[in-house]
Amino acid sequence: MAVDVIVGLQRGDEGKGRFVDMLAPDYDIVARFNGGNNAGHTVVLANGDVLKLHLVPSGIAHPGKVNIIGPGTLVNPVKLVEEIASIEAKGISVTPQNLKMSSGSHLILPHHICDDEIREAGEGRQGSTKSGIAQVSSFKAMRTGIRSEIIKNDPKGLRTLVYDALMLQKPLRKAAGLDPIDEAKVADDYVASTEELGKFITDTVFYINQELRKEKPAKVLAEGAQAFLLDIDHGMYPFTTSSSTTSGGVSTGLGVPPSFIGKIIGVAKAVQSHVGGGPFVTEVTDDDELARLHGDMTTVDAEYGTTTGRKRRLGYLDLPQIRRAQMVNGADAMILSKVDWVPRYGDKIPVCVAYERKGKTLHIAPDSARKLEQSTPVYEYLPAWTENIQDIRKFSDLPKNAQNYVEFIEKQTGVPVSVIGVGPNPDQIIICNT
Repeated sequence: MAVDVIVGLQRGDEGKGRFVDMLAPDYDIVARFNGGNNAGHTVVLANGDVLKLHLVPSGIAHPGKVNIIGPGTLVNPVKLVEEIASIEAKGISVTPQNLKMSSGSHLILPHHICDDEIREAGEGRQGSTKSGIAQVSSFKAMRTGIRSEIIKNDPKGLRTLVYDALMLQKPLRKAAGLDPIDEAKVADDYVASTEELGKFITDTVFYINQELRKEKPAKVLAEGAQAFLLDIDHGMYPFTTSSSTTSGGVSTGLGVPPSFIGKIIGVAKAVQSHVGGGPFVTEVTDDDELARLHGDMTTVDAEYGTTTGRKRRLGYLDLPQIRRAQMVNGADAMILSKVDWVPRYGDKIPVCVAYERKGKTLHIAPDSARKLEQSTPVYEYLPAWTENIQDIRKFSDLPKNAQNYVEFIEKQTGVPVSVIGVGPNPDQIIICNT
C-alpha cells in the first residue's frame, strides 16, 4: 500500500498544499488527482517566499520528487504555462523529469471559460471561479471533450476547434453584455501555450503503476484539490465543484487500484471558512466578530481565496460535518490547522457538536444542501487561552486549554490529530504522538 492520500475535510482552504509540501520529502511522487486551476494551494518556502499553486502538485519545491498531474484533472494550458513560469521565477526548476502531465487529462478550452462567464453574468450564476470547470466536465461526460493528447497529435485541429467554437459563441457574449474578444488571437495564444506543455505530456497511469510495482515500490502522496463539501457526489450539491474531492477519487483520478491506497489523512482547520455560495450552518455573521477573525488581511495566512482573491466567509468549527467527511473518506488521522487563530473567537470557543433539524438531533451532518439549510447548530463552549502558541513545537508545551481543545476534537470525532498547525510557516507545526 504505497499511495497515501491528503484530502480536505471541510469546504476547502484547510491548508492541504502546505501540508503536502511538509510531507513531500518522505515520498518519491506527489500526484494531483482531481480538479483544475479553480483550486489554489499556498506554500511558504523555506526562505519565506510564498508559492501560489493552482494545478502543479505541492511537491514541486522539493528536488528529486516527481510531480504528476493525473487524468482526473482539468487543465487550462494558458494558466498552467503561467503557473510554471511563476514557479521558475522562485528559482525552482520545472522539467519533464519532475513534472509529468497525463495525456488523458481534459483540456479547458477558451469557449468553456467564455460559457462560464456568460452564465455568471446572468440569472443562473452559481458564484463559480469562472474557470470553465463545470463546462469542461459536462463536455467530458458527454464524451465530446478534448484531452491533452491532442497537443502532440493535432495542434492544427485544436486551433480550428477553438476558433470555430468562439465564433459560434460570439452572439451569446454580446447578448450577455460581455466585452468582445479577438477570437483569432485567443485561438492562436491558446495553441501556443499548449505547444509549451508538450514536453510534459505522457501516459502518467502507466508511469505511476510501473513505479508502484518495482521491487522497491515508489511512495506516492496523492494530493486532493478543494474539499469534502465540494464533492460532486457527497458535497452540498449544487454548491459543489464538478469532480470527486474525496479519497475515492484517487483510483479514478490517478489510475491506481484501491488496493494500493494506504494512509488517508484529512485536513481540517480550526477557523472554518468558505468562498462562494451554499449553506454554512456555523457561519459567523456579526461584523465585529468577522473583523476580529479576519484580522490583518495582508498576512500570508489571511482569509481570502488563493484563486479568486475573494474574502472568505468564516464560521465556527463544525464537528457533524467533519464526522461525515471522515466517514466517507475513511480518514486514519487528522491534521488540524490554524489553531493559533482560535483565541480570536474570544474567551469562550464555540464548537458545533450537533445539528437540530425538524425536531431531531443529528450528530452527523445530512447529505444535501437543502437539509443543511434546514439545520441549526448545537454548540458546546470551551475555555480559550491567551498565550501566543506560534513558537511551541511540543503538544505538552501548549497551554492546558489548547491541549483540552485538541483532545476534545479527537474524542468527538474518533480520529487522532497527528499534526497541529500553529502558524503559516513550514516549521510552525506540532507533530503529535499518535
